[in-house]
Amino acid sequence: MANTFTDLSLPKNSYATFDALTLKQLIKNRLTEGGVYTDQNFEGSNLNAIIDVVALSYHYLLFYLNQTATESLFDQATIYENMNRLVKLIDYKPTGYKTALLSFEAEANSNLPADIYTIKRYSFFAVNGIYYTFPKDVTFTKTTNGVESLQNLYNENLLYQGRMVEYPQQIATGEDFETFTVVVKNNITNTPINIDQDSFGVYVKDITTGTYTEYTQTTSVFLESSEATKYELRLNENEFYEIKFGNGVFGKKLKVGDIVYIYYLQSDGEQGIISANQLNGNGLNFFTSPQFQLIEVDVLNPGLNYLTNSEAANLSFTNSLASTSPKLKESVDEIRVNAPKTFYAQNRLISASDFDTFVSKNYSNIVISSKTVNNNSFLYNQMKYFYSLGITRPNQDPRYLLNEVSFGHAGQDNNVFIYMVPRIKTVDEDNNQFFLQNSQKNAIISAMNEIKGINLELIPMDPVYTAFTIGLAAPGETLTQEIGDTTYLVIQKSPDTRVNVNQIKNDINSIFQSYFAPENCELGKFISLSDLTTKILGVNGVINYSMRRVLDTGSTINSNGLSLLVFNPNYSEVDIQVTSSDIKLPYFKYPFLYNKTLLNKIIVE
Repeated sequence: MANTFTDLSLPKNSYATFDALTLKQLIKNRLTEGGVYTDQNFEGSNLNAIIDVVALSYHYLLFYLNQTATESLFDQATIYENMNRLVKLIDYKPTGYKTALLSFEAEANSNLPADIYTIKRYSFFAVNGIYYTFPKDVTFTKTTNGVESLQNLYNENLLYQGRMVEYPQQIATGEDFETFTVVVKNNITNTPINIDQDSFGVYVKDITTGTYTEYTQTTSVFLESSEATKYELRLNENEFYEIKFGNGVFGKKLKVGDIVYIYYLQSDGEQGIISANQLNGNGLNFFTSPQFQLIEVDVLNPGLNYLTNSEAANLSFTNSLASTSPKLKESVDEIRVNAPKTFYAQNRLISASDFDTFVSKNYSNIVISSKTVNNNSFLYNQMKYFYSLGITRPNQDPRYLLNEVSFGHAGQDNNVFIYMVPRIKTVDEDNNQFFLQNSQKNAIISAMNEIKGINLELIPMDPVYTAFTIGLAAPGETLTQEIGDTTYLVIQKSPDTRVNVNQIKNDINSIFQSYFAPENCELGKFISLSDLTTKILGVNGVINYSMRRVLDTGSTINSNGLSLLVFNPNYSEVDIQVTSSDIKLPYFKYPFLYNKTLLNKIIVE
């Protein structure tokens, strides 16, 4: 009997295949083979109950063994806490929450004299109880004594949704690399609140001199000198921000008793989004508190002309566009993609992929797709495209001219062109095209300027929106975008199906809407007609389809395959084609579904 129980006769890797039921069966078989016990064969017996407990316990142990082994590997980790700890080994800092941003317009009346003014940091607007804040000092110039549009104010700055909050004072203990964790939770859900990563303010009161000093953020204190007043910010595995100071060799070290003051922007999340024109008529408010009044005496620049309450009354602010949507913290899958690229770049922007990774990681709340190219690629691709449109000088294109005037320089050889598509809106139902505001472009370019190659000049570029709809052309016909108005997708319905005709139409229309939805598109997208065909034929109740075009003469032309009308709405007389083959768009083109729907072009027979 002893030999029977010690002869397991199991493969070496069989432990990984056990679950509670197989382990229970193994125990029962062993007991039965022993010939001593029989109760194991009766489900209600005490022995069977003990076997159940043992089998289930081993089942849980094996599950946790497998889970632990998996979560220790970068390419297999699925839990945020584990992934966060893993990437900390390469000093990767996961991107935290990004609040909604608002582009605005500003105008000064004739009561405000010409001068250079600064709006004090943390100033805010209250829009129906929703706060939008300037997290930094904002300087602008009024050049005349009359009414003036303050373009240098609204072209270079954004409003951040949320209000500034004072964190309780922290007392330094004088440790090397002293770190404070900003632990703020929702009292109801007991989860971290939405704190915008880019809006921290950190100030330190020297225990010896009593003076306040502003500390600014750095990517790593190990890159700083011994007296640099810098701190390092990291979102930890518990989703709380850690603020780390230096050790006196790398970054200035805090002394025992130094007082640390932390300010953060608390966002309202999705509830903080506002629509166009809601800022109109709201006055600018100045942030004040007994604590900050003491701090600002030392940290505000005495040489700046800070705007007063009476002067602020002479400014009017509006917003012609809605705010962007907030962006949640970087997910596990996003970290898995971005961490190796960021580590490879070593906090420098040199290659095209470095720039695209930087935009994706830091500005995904503003930009949904980006593509970076050098000057040669621009000359041999988009310049060639301009010539094909009959534009002999790119400055004749209004979108290119706007970017060149705002961001271009005399020299062209070292230009880096960054094409960016806005997340908030691309093309609406009326085919109106939307682009990043200059203030948004400035925010991105300014952040890049700190770590880009010294000889590179960054030029943000707008995408060339390219319309897609169904279209069928007659042989030798001159192509126009009106071809799509008389082309129909004819669906052959199965005679045996009970699916409603309108349901089939909606399902097929949803296929095209989803395929060309902004979240599913990118610059230079590969458009697969075979993929669309497979999806159409996969709709419940559809057995086949064809295309039909009704000509002005009343006659019709037909085709058994799918064909698309593709054109640039701004230059449709020269940039237009009808194709029944897959299309790979050039890097500067971004696709959209013309009119946002095909519902009125689908016929079910």
